[in-house]
Amino acid sequence: MRHPAERLAALPDAEFAAFVERLGGVWPDWEATASPVSPDGTVELSLSRDAPDGDAERAVVRVRRSETTVEEVNDLAVFAAERGLAFAVLATVDDVSRDAAARARAAPVELYDGVGLVSLARDAGIDLPDADSAPALEGGSPDEEVGDDADPTSDTDLASDADSAPDADSDGDSGLDPES
Repeated sequence: MRHPAERLAALPDAEFAAFVERLGGVWPDWEATASPVSPDGTVELSLSRDAPDGDAERAVVRVRRSETTVEEVNDLAVFAAERGLAFAVLATVDDVSRDAAARARAAPVELYDGVGLVSLARDAGIDLPDADSAPALEGGSPDEEVGDDADPTSDTDLASDADSAPDADSDGDSGLDPES
């Protein structure tokens, strides 16, 4: 069985964008609109809500299909500052480079690797694709088995380390307040 992050990466563009749009449920007080998948495999979720003072608050969630690098973190940090966003989230179905994790700790950007993204979705009750609904990745199949005592949700190739989950505390909480 493949890790759910691998299944997300293998989804057709429309289904990947639909998953990201459902991810808006993590922030139930916000209206969410997903962009189409960009050529580099990114879907941007724009969030907005009315603030108590009458002004509109905005936030953004970018979900990528490729490894997140320090350049992507820098880009989102600049974008968030220029737009005065309430928060910015950068997530990938892949890995996060150590440099990107370090930069995210210094920037106002919440960062999730594939394992963290799947956990975020599951914690919010967001449906993930079944093994049978996502096409097989090159060199693997949806029916590929893991060892009897292996946990299918913690593939070592996708597992977070302290540097790839910069805001995570020991219980796996990213520190992002979904209600903010």
